[in-house]
Amino acid sequence: MSTSTRRTAWSERGAGRTTGLLLAAALGMGGLAACGDSAGPEAGEVTTQDLQQIEDDLGALEDRVGILEDGMADPGAPVDPAVEDEAGVFEDAEALVGQEVTVSAAVSDVMTTTDVGSAFRIGDDSGEPIAVLSASPQELDVDDAVRVSGTVVEVRRDSFEQEFGIAADELFDDADAFFSDFEGEVAITADRVEVLQEQAEG
Repeated sequence: MSTSTRRTAWSERGAGRTTGLLLAAALGMGGLAACGDSAGPEAGEVTTQDLQQIEDDLGALEDRVGILEDGMADPGAPVDPAVEDEAGVFEDAEALVGQEVTVSAAVSDVMTTTDVGSAFRIGDDSGEPIAVLSASPQELDVDDAVRVSGTVVEVRRDSFEQEFGIAADELFDDADAFFSDFEGEVAITADRVEVLQEQAEG
């Protein structure tokens, strides 16, 4: 169930409870008015005008709930923004810029690992390897099988720290060389890296 569906269901239940409470209150006060002295309204009694005001307020509340529900429900929004198509990531990563992805593949190259982060590439038999940069150290070896979750971004010198959460000169011994090779390319800024299987020893 999507978030918007849960919110709509909650709103309907909430609106139902609120409507029920106001209606119960209105009926209760109406009963009090009916039990009152026929000589006329006394202090604290509810009049027909009071009941009409409650009905108007109730109608306005229902209209407001409907507006809020319409604002939360977006039929065109994807249920799950994550892309889990490994082939798509390796074959046309540029088309996925800005999207969250989860991809499982083997480490094809370990570029650097420092105390503050790591950079490596993953790939499979389809398409081109893609760089993965993480703002946390990852002890990896070539051929380790990993699952990476993160966002596909374009590598830019002027936005590197904002996109990847780490300064390039803190991650690479030679940041200029890195940008010479990778600026304008796409990479995954990793939120999570999970080792599925370490390379076979021997």
